[in-house]
Amino acid sequence: MFRQANSDGRGQQCTGHHREAPRGDLGASGAGHAGSVQIDTQLNHSKCRISRGYGPRVTSSTPPLLRTYVDETGDRGRSGKSSRFFAMVGVTIADEDDHLLRSAVQTARQLFGVPSTKPLHWADHVKTFARRQAMTSLLVPVPALVNIVIFEKASIPTGAVLLTDQSRFYNYAAGMLMERILLTAKYWAGGPRDVIVNFGHVRGFNHQETQKYFNLKEQQDPAWVPWARLHGQPKFLGMGSLDGLQAADQYAGMLSAAMVADPYGGYEEHHLLAIRHRIRRNPQGKCEGFGFKAMVGPATLQSYPWWPAGGL
Repeated sequence: MFRQANSDGRGQQCTGHHREAPRGDLGASGAGHAGSVQIDTQLNHSKCRISRGYGPRVTSSTPPLLRTYVDETGDRGRSGKSSRFFAMVGVTIADEDDHLLRSAVQTARQLFGVPSTKPLHWADHVKTFARRQAMTSLLVPVPALVNIVIFEKASIPTGAVLLTDQSRFYNYAAGMLMERILLTAKYWAGGPRDVIVNFGHVRGFNHQETQKYFNLKEQQDPAWVPWARLHGQPKFLGMGSLDGLQAADQYAGMLSAAMVADPYGGYEEHHLLAIRHRIRRNPQGKCEGFGFKAMVGPATLQSYPWWPAGGL
């Protein structure tokens, strides 16, 4: 069975007063929480211009917006070469602060000599510890909130639809992350805001099915999931099209470096721990079940030598 880390919360940032509805465990049917969409429902399954497109700008006559950028780490496969985890990371920032996130990415591109025709990618351009430290130091001061949804595939019950249908696995994880993004918008410091959501496009994946899944969730989710806070439809874009997506890739890389052992059995938790204050938390300061939703075995997280005694 999955352990759902402190999943009694309805996540927001530290100033909200609410509880997140608990989810059921993922049995063979792959069902989600009561009242929400089940993951075995009706779903069947040129080169980018770098660092330029930012979407519509906010004017003085429009309410302030948030922007969220989503990337993933790991894969959804089951082969011997597949990753231990599959995770999605969403980075949310106020529209008026978005330039700080873009500036961090643009500075890193210059530092690391990334060609103008390529997006900044953790796996390609931030391979060494020194570069990772530099990248982390650029992102630490950026006033973003981070939501993470992570699955340990070995802990998924045998026969669950997540193990047999990679599309539904992706959509289920994306839907779980969307809930947290929308709650982030509802309980934003200073008052509720609407949020623009951009996902990194997955090559060869039919994101129209993801949008159908989101539409179904919007119709069937319980009232505590504030779909009214979504500004427009989520977009699925190449990573090179937005600096924010390249930033999300860096946060996902930090997570991977902390959770996946290197060839010698070591971990690079330093980068994730450096930005842990950016992970969305409940009023008591806990992120588990809120900004860090871990669908893992009961002792998985505590087995890491670096895992903080009081939790992430």
